[in-house]
Amino acid sequence: MGEITVANTDWSLVAGVKSALAAATVDSAAVFESVTVTTSRAQAAECQLTRSPAAIVRYVTTREDASPEEVRGCRVVLELLLAVLVDSATTDESPRLQEVLRLRNAAINAVETDPPAASHAWGDGDRYQPRIRWSEPEIDASVDRPWAVCRLGVEIGFVLDAPTAH
Repeated sequence: MGEITVANTDWSLVAGVKSALAAATVDSAAVFESVTVTTSRAQAAECQLTRSPAAIVRYVTTREDASPEEVRGCRVVLELLLAVLVDSATTDESPRLQEVLRLRNAAINAVETDPPAASHAWGDGDRYQPRIRWSEPEIDASVDRPWAVCRLGVEIGFVLDAPTAH
């Protein structure tokens, strides 16, 4: 077997999202106290929610679509778990919702401001993948839980120039 190289572009995209979240500041203060990476939804919810506010980048998968001339259009699928402890003694969920929406918006702004270097939009006659595609958030700001949580899906597009460019 010949010598191969491994670019590991999908990891660089995960690391880029993590870095953007870790570097995010508002009025010179860090948005997230903790930013970590996981592959397990249960691990994220059960073991990594220790410091507030927290951002957990969960790797879901990498997808590839063959395009003409052996170029591969790819996307890394991630889920961001954004969580904050909000003490609210009332049944009104407004303060909890306000804070978790602030974190959602801060996360989107951080990644859009500093997108991973290897990210690219791509398309062919059948499909199009933007550089960054956000999904609808799932928010739980229930008063009976200690954490207000937002699960936010994101796909980061990238291109491999050859079948051996992984």
